[in-house]
Amino acid sequence: MSYAVEQQSEYVLNSAILSNSERNTGFDIEIKNIITSFQIFEHIEKPYLTAQFIVIDTSNLIQDYDFQGGEKLTIDLIQSEEQNDGISITKEFLIDKIEETSRTDETTDSVIFHCVEYHTFKSSLQNISRSYTGPISSIISKIFSEYLDRDVLALGEDGVGTIKVIIPNLNPIEASTWLKRRAVSNIGMPYFLYSVLGTKNLIMRDLGSIFSDPVMNINVPFVYAPSMTSSLHGIHKYYNILDFKISETEDLQSLIGEGLVGGEYYFYDTMTAVPFRVEHNVEDNFRELSTLNLIGGDNERFVFGPDYKLNDKNISTYKSRSITQMSSSGAFNNGIRSFKSYQQENNSSNHKRKVFARSIKAFLAKSPIQITVKGREFLTGDENYTIGKVIRILFIDNESTNENTSQLLFDTKKSGDYVICAARHSFDNDVYNTTLSCGRLGSLSEEIILWV
Repeated sequence: MSYAVEQQSEYVLNSAILSNSERNTGFDIEIKNIITSFQIFEHIEKPYLTAQFIVIDTSNLIQDYDFQGGEKLTIDLIQSEEQNDGISITKEFLIDKIEETSRTDETTDSVIFHCVEYHTFKSSLQNISRSYTGPISSIISKIFSEYLDRDVLALGEDGVGTIKVIIPNLNPIEASTWLKRRAVSNIGMPYFLYSVLGTKNLIMRDLGSIFSDPVMNINVPFVYAPSMTSSLHGIHKYYNILDFKISETEDLQSLIGEGLVGGEYYFYDTMTAVPFRVEHNVEDNFRELSTLNLIGGDNERFVFGPDYKLNDKNISTYKSRSITQMSSSGAFNNGIRSFKSYQQENNSSNHKRKVFARSIKAFLAKSPIQITVKGREFLTGDENYTIGKVIRILFIDNESTNENTSQLLFDTKKSGDYVICAARHSFDNDVYNTTLSCGRLGSLSEEIILWV
């Protein structure tokens, strides 16, 4: 069965307007023709995009424009195949610094701009020192709407409930990040707050709801097979991995040292002087997630090996660390009404979810992979197709073709369903590639075989 061969990814930079915000109103310059290449970065831990633009200056742009570090660059771009009927992407960036200026010849400079999404500039100028009451996602949405004029799409089930906090002299992004660190789902999954290329709103979502979504490309997996022929039986199309990198993986020792494999935690209430004790065993966490089908598939092939033992005792049952934390003080209990403070919980089970979230978040980064693919599937203004999405990545087994040249077996260790945690969109001339940094909690649940 034949399938469509992938074509070279292309993009159209419709405009790139340089302005100096309100310093001199109406002083805008179109610079798209002098941008030689640029990159845009997304990250699951950052509520803003970053970018890098390389421009060729032959007309004293830097000198005449008098760059001071507060300039705005507004770009509008679209995937070339969608130019007639697609939705373009418009993003506003702050040029926060000039990374490098080099002279290519006597009259030409090459300038590298480093940029952050423009609402970070608005955030840096404002300070919050006030109280908020409500669910964490609602407080964060209110902060972004009130101070930064940005919407936050909150997904997942909040497990903390209503709290009352006093923002301790932080700017809006710092305050939202501080609050996000406290958020956990009903089953103890960590939350992420991030900005994406494809939509205007920010997203706040827990890891459990991410893994509960269908795999985005289950019928068109990313496959690393440079020599594969164009006839895969049963597969109409697949995405070719141009390059991949696997490094700094499987560092179990560090996780043990941080008390994220096994440990005991004490959460003290300073008002009652009563500690809540929590025993942490990461194997129990993975078993629970496997039961809920939240490992990235219905399987028990965790990124933690439950069969590791020392002296016939599972390593996750060792109390490798004993950690104590002040959790509450009754600060918002006036005898009539009572609200939970930032770290307050009323029982050990709720405190255990905080440990669970911290541990699972660390294990998500234990077996990372970085792949580079054609970027055209990710450049669309109607939806987010990168950060927080689950994708299937396949690698051919090393012995597959030696046993049977007509049969392809896939490496069940490297292959799997991964969460996209970061993306680097690289635009160079007419070529657009995307490098995806991904994490996972489990390997493939079943052996996949393809006949060619």
